[in-house]
Amino acid sequence: MNIQQIQQLILIIAMIFLSFTMIFCLLRTILGPRFTDRLLGINVINVKVIVLICIMAVFFEKSYLVDISLVYSAISFLSVIVLARLFLSDYLSDKKGG
Repeated sequence: MNIQQIQQLILIIAMIFLSFTMIFCLLRTILGPRFTDRLLGINVINVKVIVLICIMAVFFEKSYLVDISLVYSAISFLSVIVLARLFLSDYLSDKKGG
């Protein structure tokens, strides 16, 4: 085996490992008793997807996949901010009312 084949094998193993750990994060997101558990689970899944896209960029030697991961990370960041703001506004309204 040469260096390129070893590199391809390592990248495949990394992609399989990330996909496998995303399943556990999805379970944590679904089963999480609190909203914050769900929010953190979604955030961890988003980070793993970004890393997976970057690994795929190296594996397939396509540089445009890095641009896609940057756009995905911006959208992921905005979604977490919006969800946290919704949670905070609901939390504060419950404190005022109760």
